Amino acid sequence: MKKYTYLIVLLAVLGACTKDKISSKGDDPYKEQVQPAIYINKDGITPTSAHIGEEVLISGKGFLKNKDKLAILFNGISAPILALTDTTVRVKVPAQAATGNVAAQVDQEYFFGPFFRVIGVFQMDTLFPSKVAANGGISDIIPVEDGKYLIVGDFTDFDNSGKEGKLNRVARINHDGKVDGSFGPDKKNGTNTFVATAAALPGADRKYLVAGAFNNYEGVNFVNSIALLNNNGSLAADKIFSPTGKEITVSSLKGGISGQVANMHVQADGKILLTGFFRFYVQPNYNLVGAAGQDSVHLDSVQINGLVRLMPDGSLDSTYNYDLAKHMGKEGPNGYINRSILLPDGKMLIAGTFTKYNGQSVNRIARLNPDGSIDPSFSAGAGPDQNILNMTRQPDGKLIIVGRFNTFGGLKLANVARINENGVIDPTFNVGVGSNGYLFNAHVMPGGEVIVSGIFTEFSGLVRNNMIVLTDKGAVHPSYNTIGGVTLDQNANSGGITQILPQVGEKSLLVVGTFTKFDYRDANRFVRITYP
Repeated sequence: MKKYTYLIVLLAVLGACTKDKISSKGDDPYKEQVQPAIYINKDGITPTSAHIGEEVLISGKGFLKNKDKLAILFNGISAPILALTDTTVRVKVPAQAATGNVAAQVDQEYFFGPFFRVIGVFQMDTLFPSKVAANGGISDIIPVEDGKYLIVGDFTDFDNSGKEGKLNRVARINHDGKVDGSFGPDKKNGTNTFVATAAALPGADRKYLVAGAFNNYEGVNFVNSIALLNNNGSLAADKIFSPTGKEITVSSLKGGISGQVANMHVQADGKILLTGFFRFYVQPNYNLVGAAGQDSVHLDSVQINGLVRLMPDGSLDSTYNYDLAKHMGKEGPNGYINRSILLPDGKMLIAGTFTKYNGQSVNRIARLNPDGSIDPSFSAGAGPDQNILNMTRQPDGKLIIVGRFNTFGGLKLANVARINENGVIDPTFNVGVGSNGYLFNAHVMPGGEVIVSGIFTEFSGLVRNNMIVLTDKGAVHPSYNTIGGVTLDQNANSGGITQILPQVGEKSLLVVGTFTKFDYRDANRFVRITYP
């Protein structure tokens, strides 16, 4: 009985000690009520958009008591504080601010506020019909006749044209961004797989070439990764007869590629250079009969390893990097060619994942002679330590190289570098810290500014999503970066922007890719940017 008596006494003592702390309302006496140091009202910014240097008023509470530790951030950039009370703070939109959420910082705590749009000189044209645009990624855009544009990619419709399934990965649009209804017949059109690149052919008939990873076009089989199109978007085709007398529709090109074409260049003589991720040239042979007497088709193949030149009719050009004795292409690159550029003198630059070309060490970038052999006058030395994903050529012949590398030529140059025409690093171009992710694309504006894009959230300390504009020296451009960035679609795996096309005679750029928003506005994979 003694131990029970002790327990009752202990409970009574504990009850006496806590009785005066128990709230009659049932509140937890041990719950600590922590109030935020700063609170910003939901709609607490006036105006909701402004230019760099203009004043805005932010409303909330707690500003005055935290004035010695308070910072107001515009997409991560601290703004000059002009005046404050406990419920308001007046600030000036800081240089290098960009569209995004405003936040307050006290010590290491952040208090996020409303969305604010920074109005800059580099702006999305909201009147251009890009809100609907493509329902899938656009990989390339080229100018064609009458101020129109040809686009290719992985879409099946554009601008809600009503031709869903009739614009399969190839479409033509008017200068105002609306779909050209005269392109793409009402029957089966295009292909059911990815189209990577396009070219417009000279001549009065205004035909086009498209290339990618497909094996049919308009349901016509054995159209392997390259197709010649009539001006209305239909396949340029011929009619032949099989051994049993059956009429067959075939591509007017004699052959194609087994694999994926990444780049296509049409020479002045009409020959077609293709580079990418492939190993064989293939040509269908329709003149075969099976054991039971039925028509049979066989694909004759020739190994060509990542690059090939075709004659204008699609037959293989055996004078380009070809071993006549072995009846196959020479060794070529020992990896993928991600990007190639045809130069005015007929030579070609190639870059990618390879470290050798025809057995010679070239470290992911090389220049080829017009016959496909290595040009020894171009040398990048040690080159990049990892892959080059893309490159672009400036008017002066220098190259902007982007990718996943940490060094180039032994120098620390994270993901972006500029090299001279001979392959040597240009030290006058330096981005400093650079991006916290990978760079997939680079484009040079008519004024010399450089747009780089990829998958990143910061660039040289600035909060930016997947796109940044640099000066011609590599510094973050002081006035072209008010745009918060681009938002990738869920299937994007190669950066948000695939191509940027300056509009001739206009201060504007057409931007295509795999993004769904541009500067936090709906812009399905196609947008027009204006600048002064």
